Amino acid sequence: MKSPLKVREIEKFDEPMLGIVEETIAPYRPGRVKGMGSYWPARFYEEEDNEMILQPDEAVFIIGITGITLLVVPIKSGTLF
Repeated sequence: MKSPLKVREIEKFDEPMLGIVEETIAPYRPGRVKGMGSYWPARFYEEEDNEMILQPDEAVFIIGITGITLLVVPIKSGTLF
């Protein structure tokens, strides 16, 4: 039997955008960011081997989207793609 859940594809942006954390983001625990003129659910782009926790008011790079969830990386990580 096929699962009714559909795996969402990741769309990477050509250029990273700046976002501000509004609700804490932790590995495997999505949060919320303000970016692209609105508030969005957000999660880390790569959650494996990531022990960071992003707190409200921290800046992040928004590098992609899956469904309505933005994919972010911490600016201090130095990793854009």
